[in-house]
Amino acid sequence: MSITSIFDQRRLLVADIDDVLLNEDSAGREKLQAALEKERESLTLVYVSGQNLARQIEAIDTYQLLMPDYIISLVGTEIHRLPGENPVDEWYHYVYEGFRRSDLVTFMADRYAELTLQEEDHQSPLKVSYYWRDATPAQLDQLQQDLLEAHFSIKLVYSRRIYLDIIPERAGIGPAVKFLVDSLLLAPSQVFVCGGTENDADLFQYGFRGIVVGNATYALKRAVELRAYFSHSNYALGLLEGLRHYKFFNEIKPTRTSLVQEGLNRAVESLRHNLTPLGFSAAGLGDNPLTTEDSNYFAVWSRDGIKTGLWSLRLNDPDITECFKRTLEILAETQSPAGQIPANVQIKTGKPDYGGVGDIASIDSVLWFVIGGSRFAAYTGDRDFLTRIYPHLGRAMHWLNAHDSNNCGLIEVPESSDWMDLFPRSYNVLYDEVLWYLACRDFSVVQAAMGDDGQGYSTLAETVRRKIQRQFWPTAQKLSEARESFSETQFTLGNAQYLLDAISPFGFSWRCDVYANLLAGLMGLLSERQMEQIFQFLWGVGVNSPYPVKCYYPPVTSGAADWKDYFVTNFLNLPDHYHNGGIWPFIGGLWVRFLARIGRVELAHQELNALAEACRLGLYEAWEFNEWLHGQTGRPMGKAHQAWSSAGYIAAYQALYNDTVPADFIPLTVDMFQSTRDQS
Repeated sequence: MSITSIFDQRRLLVADIDDVLLNEDSAGREKLQAALEKERESLTLVYVSGQNLARQIEAIDTYQLLMPDYIISLVGTEIHRLPGENPVDEWYHYVYEGFRRSDLVTFMADRYAELTLQEEDHQSPLKVSYYWRDATPAQLDQLQQDLLEAHFSIKLVYSRRIYLDIIPERAGIGPAVKFLVDSLLLAPSQVFVCGGTENDADLFQYGFRGIVVGNATYALKRAVELRAYFSHSNYALGLLEGLRHYKFFNEIKPTRTSLVQEGLNRAVESLRHNLTPLGFSAAGLGDNPLTTEDSNYFAVWSRDGIKTGLWSLRLNDPDITECFKRTLEILAETQSPAGQIPANVQIKTGKPDYGGVGDIASIDSVLWFVIGGSRFAAYTGDRDFLTRIYPHLGRAMHWLNAHDSNNCGLIEVPESSDWMDLFPRSYNVLYDEVLWYLACRDFSVVQAAMGDDGQGYSTLAETVRRKIQRQFWPTAQKLSEARESFSETQFTLGNAQYLLDAISPFGFSWRCDVYANLLAGLMGLLSERQMEQIFQFLWGVGVNSPYPVKCYYPPVTSGAADWKDYFVTNFLNLPDHYHNGGIWPFIGGLWVRFLARIGRVELAHQELNALAEACRLGLYEAWEFNEWLHGQTGRPMGKAHQAWSSAGYIAAYQALYNDTVPADFIPLTVDMFQSTRDQS
């Protein structure tokens, strides 16, 4: 398979199930389906019909059709995502607005009593259906006029000279397909539509690649005219002929499997490679060669282990939950007298390491400890654990507070002292400030739950939030007559499209820390407008290509002002490598959740499929959930069975498919700490 992103290869095929696929020509149908099966890796398949969902599913089973990704039913009033027959709620809310069904039924009963309502199973909240035999165009026009004068925002769909459906003005088969196309950010050239009756006419009005099968009605052929390819063959063979006309099958692709579901099962299996008596290891102990420079991977890391625990906690797996608890406990046991949490604790020796590369303190290890300890106690309701961990959380917060040396509210971070070690950013670093905000917010709730006054940290969290908005998101608007500091020069950028990477009293880093921006969005630090701007920027520059997502954009190249020669240490931070623009699956999981958060749910599902493909790759075998991949080639280059890669996938899957909010960013309340559900 080409390493080019699956997303860039995507195509969407829409077929009228009744008039294209359902006939007695099983040989033609099998021929079509065999050809489509080879395309499933990059093909989104959609069936449309005037029938309800149950009847379409029955037809799929009876005729042994390929299972689609979406079903558009009831003349375009409903969209369901498969498998699981999940309704696309965004579509329902969009078309329902202003549709007064009960008033409509009353109006029709008073003015058109001669029309007969269809059976109950043909009705729905977004559709009123009647039998009206041989209605003339003039009669339909009059009905339309009467309804408009009565202020009903509706659309009439009349088919087979007997069936009349009255649906919301925004609904319809064509608009429903257009909604999916827009949701998935597809170009018209990536969309193929095929119909057989006049009900399908509005499929052909958006510039999609149209196919009209040979058995199509004269009314459809006349309505479509030059906007489609007219097949000579009927039904399934007619669709196949049209696809060949458009050179749909030029590139043979591997058979698609249920990647997303398999990815979840494999992720849980991969995560179990990292369960140790001390806590979560960073990478599978038995899955990677052990060298001197790699020994740190075989340790319980604060940042790795806590993110892994938060993202897998809602599996409610006793072994995984217990491993998360052990992770927090070993970090608390090795806390320094000043309150510092070690970057990691060696599994073999139990020795803590407080400095990272270059013996520089690990700031985010302490931040994640506060967040993880608070949230583990809240989710499990383990009051005994909370009582034991509380003094450690307090000392950690005192240690962090000491890094606000100028009492501005933000903490000052030494160079290369967080997860992006060997990387030149310091002072007020977006990633660390975002975590500082969450740590202050969480600890204030913990204090209140323990009977202490948490108002101080609650107020501090609000100060941090305002400063992140004020200082990291430049605008062209002059915010003050007197400049507050040298760092105000970042406002010369004009209107930003994302939060800046870092600022200092003397300057700023304009590059985009993708990870930190996603964190800020998911924590609720940004407005809807800002989140949409971030999406548009990240999408436009392709941080999700070839796989989701690159951690940093653009990468720092040799000769740039912020290039450091230490980038070549162990050849890690070359351009498009590691922290310098490499692809990190755990950030890809946040990207999927970010897309869902801003309402791009269908796009989130597509990206979860691409993330599953990235996790399926491996250096030694399939499904390695590698640490990182090259930013351009997409090939894995890090350690196999990285704990946070598998856990990040689990959290993304649960957020999309189980409607489960991971335990990392949901706002904590005092009530959460009163639960005793895990105590016996």
